[in-house]
Amino acid sequence: MEETKSTISSFFDYLGFISEETEEPTFDLELPINSFLLQDDGTVHPGVFATMLDIMMGATISKQTNSFATTINLNLHYFDLHPSNKYTAETTVLNRDGKYVTGEGVIYDEHQNQVAKASGTFKLNPIKE
Repeated sequence: MEETKSTISSFFDYLGFISEETEEPTFDLELPINSFLLQDDGTVHPGVFATMLDIMMGATISKQTNSFATTINLNLHYFDLHPSNKYTAETTVLNRDGKYVTGEGVIYDEHQNQVAKASGTFKLNPIKE
């Protein structure tokens, strides 16, 4: 896998995400945990995982459809918010019906334990050149 510098957004870069393009039509995303991503009780803020899953599902869908994917629905489940040294996300496309695509994503900790899962629906928009 080839590690790539983000061109997704400055917010993506600020959080510290590292994306890897795979041979499959998907992306892998890694996030080393920094102290500013933690809540007062020492757990990872759930919004970090929501952002990670939303970005990855959208990027996977965009890559597979050559379109810009806009999130129209996002369902999240959190299993463990305790910090780990790093997290990895994997995403897949579940269904495509015209302009609408449903995806699923899972985040794993460094020990491959599932810590969060999401499904979302995205609207496809043409990429403006």
